[in-house]
Amino acid sequence: MKKFHLILLTTLNMFWLDGQTTSAIAAPKSSKESDIVTITDIEQKHLIGHLGQPLGKIIVISGVVRQEQSGAKSSPRDVLSVESVNDRPLAQPVTIEFNLFMTAQVAKPILGQSFKYIGYETGGFTGIPQDAFKFVPAVATTGHRFNTFFQVLQEELDVVKTKSDLIQFNNRRVQIIGRYVSGTKPAPAITGDIEFKGNYITAKIVLEDGTEIPIFPTYNKQSLRSPEEAEAYNGKIVKVVGKISSDRLNSEKITLNTFDGIWQYQAGF
Repeated sequence: MKKFHLILLTTLNMFWLDGQTTSAIAAPKSSKESDIVTITDIEQKHLIGHLGQPLGKIIVISGVVRQEQSGAKSSPRDVLSVESVNDRPLAQPVTIEFNLFMTAQVAKPILGQSFKYIGYETGGFTGIPQDAFKFVPAVATTGHRFNTFFQVLQEELDVVKTKSDLIQFNNRRVQIIGRYVSGTKPAPAITGDIEFKGNYITAKIVLEDGTEIPIFPTYNKQSLRSPEEAEAYNGKIVKVVGKISSDRLNSEKITLNTFDGIWQYQAGF
């Protein structure tokens, strides 16, 4: 009777049968093996984040700033409750941590206020594997896990050009476009800067329909504009980023009560 020599070469997934080679039937992977994702898999495919978009893709998100407590002993932290992505409402809000890009000119999100940001979701592993403490003293940490956050690059703001825009976006951070007009007068009787002497320079933004928005009310010392600013922008069309609201001493008067920056706007009305 002819003898057959059967040798299993596991690394090559082949059998040697009486001097002939033939492919072996691959053994089925275990459930754990089938769940494994390699670095190559991530590099060759898009990794979808919690916001339903590939990590690293530039998107626009909007929602409300809320607080979240990650653990029983941890302090509450501000997070973004995202309600829409690329102007499309989500079925359920998604809560995600945020980080302001180091060179982005974006104000820190304020609890309870709405936001609209341009950026991307990204992430990485955080925490320490439990087995690491077999070799070093234990420290307080979270479990080793993959975590994502939203990298904020720019704030997308509504544009104010007329009085009707003011009414629509009252008490919100906006981008105001108008003509910078400065004026000089004696220091007001009521001002936050009691040591100020001499003429007091204030400024306002005049919208395309003639509506005037003072940069801070005169009783606020921040209404004092520098001579350099007045000289650089007076009479020019500018963009101003800030929050508009009704003057607390005169509910009919709208003022710019927070002021994040000003720059010349190239296009005219």
